[in-house]
Amino acid sequence: MLGYINRKKTNSIKWDWYEWNKHLFMEKDILPMWVADMDFEAPEEVIHALKERMEHGVYGYTFEPVDLKDNIINWLKYKHNWEIKKDWLLSMHGVIPALNFSIQLYTNPGDNILVQTPVYPPFMSSVKNNNRKLLINELKLENNHYEIDFDDFERKAKEAKMFILCSPHNPIGRVWKKNELEKMAEICLKNDVLIVSDEIHADLTFKNFKHIPIASISEEVSNNTITLMAPSKTFNIAGFHYAFAIIKNVELRNKFKNWIKQSGLFLHNIAGLVAANAAYKYGKNWLIETMEYIEENYKFVREYFEKNIPEVGVIKSEGTFLVWLDFRKLNLSQDELKDLLEKKAKIGLNNGITFGTNGEGFMRMNIATSRENVMEACKRIENVIKGE
Repeated sequence: MLGYINRKKTNSIKWDWYEWNKHLFMEKDILPMWVADMDFEAPEEVIHALKERMEHGVYGYTFEPVDLKDNIINWLKYKHNWEIKKDWLLSMHGVIPALNFSIQLYTNPGDNILVQTPVYPPFMSSVKNNNRKLLINELKLENNHYEIDFDDFERKAKEAKMFILCSPHNPIGRVWKKNELEKMAEICLKNDVLIVSDEIHADLTFKNFKHIPIASISEEVSNNTITLMAPSKTFNIAGFHYAFAIIKNVELRNKFKNWIKQSGLFLHNIAGLVAANAAYKYGKNWLIETMEYIEENYKFVREYFEKNIPEVGVIKSEGTFLVWLDFRKLNLSQDELKDLLEKKAKIGLNNGITFGTNGEGFMRMNIATSRENVMEACKRIENVIKGE
């Protein structure tokens, strides 16, 4: 089995949440299946590289490893068949900071920004916190599978300045098909809407699905796209806060580079640079094994619910380690659902309503943990629904 270890008492936001935010859940003794990091050890080569660097003992100001961008370029070619150039890459301290910077740089207060819900909550809070207006294109749930409402998307795009794409999509697990990406990109180009594509889950697709970076579709789309990526979800190194933007368009890229200088964010954490470099250079086999395990966890959840809790739907997923659960048949209010799961089942999931109004009646479960934890979570949900 993967290197699953006990994370309690390590200042883990996921496992030690009570010390971090006592108001997050109602009960202290819950099984946490929420925030999007894994309970597995990072690749052995990453751990070795970090140990070697830390044992040096001097941790002064540090620039990027000379081969970091080459390793990122090689990874994108291997994993996504996407060829980029070194000068398109800009290192960042995280995808969410980069998302906020993009909003500030390429739109003005009061501008409309298009997002597709249900979606990762910072998409919406980033828009609101920067005094922009949200335009919502609600994804349609049909036959337990989400699709894009393109008629609505096109109507909203006519009013938008920017479109923030989540690809693969969190929390619904969609890996967008090429024709879907092409259609969204075409509408954005036609209406002069800049695409900011959060592709942090790009590497985490199931066996029969392949992620396509939207900027790889064509030169025209590439010149209209800011792509945001990171090794954090892929290799479970989110705590190091390293990410990067890929910007082909020279004008857009120079604007972003100037903002990095103006913000004083041009240097990075030693450990983050070392971890990212080792992960992209040596993490291939670790990721293959990890995704096999996660996909088996997903299959277990889906089959368990179908057999034992058919009144709760497991949305069809194509990737990520996040499962979107549909509790609407229980006819509970969101507060009642939250109360049931936290107080009675003693399980901590992400509240669906935080992903948008069409997340009401849903919860998000993180399955990047041991099979034992996944089994226990399923049993707890079954028992509380059956009143046992």
